[in-house]
Amino acid sequence: MFKITRILNHNAILVAEDHKEYLILDRGIGFGKKVEDQIANTSFEALYQLQGEAERGGREIIEKIDPAFLEIAHQILKHASEKLGSLDHNILLPLSDHIAFAVERIKNGLVISNPFTNEIRMLNPDEYEAASISKAIIQNRLGYEINEDEIGYITLHLHSAATHEKVDESMKVAIIVQESIKMIEEKLNTSINMQSLAYSRLLTHIKYMLARIRTNEKLNLDMDEYVQTHFPLAYETAETILIKIGSQLHHTIPRIEIGYLGLHIQRICDIAKE
Repeated sequence: MFKITRILNHNAILVAEDHKEYLILDRGIGFGKKVEDQIANTSFEALYQLQGEAERGGREIIEKIDPAFLEIAHQILKHASEKLGSLDHNILLPLSDHIAFAVERIKNGLVISNPFTNEIRMLNPDEYEAASISKAIIQNRLGYEINEDEIGYITLHLHSAATHEKVDESMKVAIIVQESIKMIEEKLNTSINMQSLAYSRLLTHIKYMLARIRTNEKLNLDMDEYVQTHFPLAYETAETILIKIGSQLHHTIPRIEIGYLGLHIQRICDIAKE
């Protein structure tokens, strides 16, 4: 049996069982209840366990925000699970907190832009599509409309839930990608079409290249000498980018990566000449 430790509203309560604390979200679950009441451990709309460090941080979030934001975040996660499959629902509280902060900014007439929205969308298309429903959910529940930049931030939370990659790590990837694209445009003295297949392939390559760097995965085929000989400008550009990335990540980048990145840059260069 669960023992109620706090009633947040009619649809959200905190309960305890065997020295563990849980958040229950279910329509009318708190109606007519009071602290210390016992309720059976049956099926609920949502049951979230508060654990360890997350429990301490989670309690702070629960203390300060309107429980409606917990319900909104749960709706978003429920929809995203249908699109993305199994998700780590431990992001419920950080996502609730982010949405509460976003709505507070809107109320105060403050719009915080996200200069990396395009990169986030291109790098995480499935998560971005799933996050897009949040706009309608928030507007229908609260009457406030979030913009595309906020959807980008929610995308990062969903990506974290799907991959267990921290939100700040995902943002770092988006930043590195954007900076790399700018360096390519400057080196080649061109403007890259962000709707092109070459651009999409370049972003995907950088994304997985960064994943290889983090896990020390090595490429098998060495294209370094070929690219350096046949496409010196693309090779030089790739080398400059990877030196900067290595500095940002405090990681030595294998030289074998230069050739592969250079090939993608050369495709951009070839398209610019057409």
